[in-house]
Amino acid sequence: MNFKKILTSTMVASLVLSGTAMAASNNSFKLPSNMHKLVQKQVDVTGDKKADIITLYGQKDKASDIYNEELLLVINDGKSKKTSSISLHDGGYSPQLLVPDLTGDKVADIMVTADDGGSGGYKTSHIYTLKNNKPVELPQPGLAKGKIGVQGNAFIQLKPIALNKKGAYALQGVERVGTTASDTIAYVTSDWKWNQGKWELFNVKIEQPKKESNSSQDTVKSTVYKNSEANFSVELPASWNGNYKVRAEKSDSMFPSAKHVVYFDYTTKDQKDSQSLITISVFAQNDWNKLSDDDKSQIGGILAEANGMVYVLTTPQSNPFDPQSADGKKFDQMFKDLNLKKGFAILKK
Repeated sequence: MNFKKILTSTMVASLVLSGTAMAASNNSFKLPSNMHKLVQKQVDVTGDKKADIITLYGQKDKASDIYNEELLLVINDGKSKKTSSISLHDGGYSPQLLVPDLTGDKVADIMVTADDGGSGGYKTSHIYTLKNNKPVELPQPGLAKGKIGVQGNAFIQLKPIALNKKGAYALQGVERVGTTASDTIAYVTSDWKWNQGKWELFNVKIEQPKKESNSSQDTVKSTVYKNSEANFSVELPASWNGNYKVRAEKSDSMFPSAKHVVYFDYTTKDQKDSQSLITISVFAQNDWNKLSDDDKSQIGGILAEANGMVYVLTTPQSNPFDPQSADGKKFDQMFKDLNLKKGFAILKK
């Protein structure tokens, strides 16, 4: 799904010094306007044996907005109690904050990834080490930099993988040969470990995409799901046929104040496993207004507001399957084929 909009916000100039952190005391530190807390973790990233508080903020008009125009890391030092910040000079959808030890020094590093929202399905990633309170951004690994048809350092997935049982991690990236998902020639999976100040490749695998059967995909058209009680419809693309199920709830523990919650779940071929693709929850406007900004941002982004109701979209943080598996590829494709800007509609009463 490509909801990406043209960025109009200015850079967080007061906090940016060439991508490095600017320290300030707790009393003087102030967040820029329209910064909303996305996720927070407590772990030692400076190496002084004291847990630090790492918070990822997103700049957007409302906490419920899906797209973050800027991402900002704020680190509260557990020992000195001072606050530092790092502007990522990047935005994106569904940001993740991870704290693996990627450099092998037994101190957690900070990794932030986000979906760029384009048709290529690429992710932006930033990795920082803060040992001894010296913020350094590590370069990105990548096999295909500068080659035709591949965007160097533009992974469709980049994630930490366990390197040993002592808590050290490596990086695993998946690159796609081809400019968009529809013209994919191959997938390149590469494993990298940090060694003497640079990423060292220690494993690589190249796979061709599996060809879909022409019979059903080419002839079956999209279908429209309608829910008269929740008062909305969704056009579901042909790739969803036979691969999903819908669960409609009037009360739900995940969204206790919602009037309706509709889960669209991906189902595996053997029907033994299902994972949420998207969730649409419907709130009365007053109930939605009562929720805090943090609660709203955790639920998702607003699809529409009509007739005193708020329709909210919740999407998964990441692919729940191995992206190179048949289910992983199908899950990604179904997610990308869905166009809610055109396919979501309020039913006329």
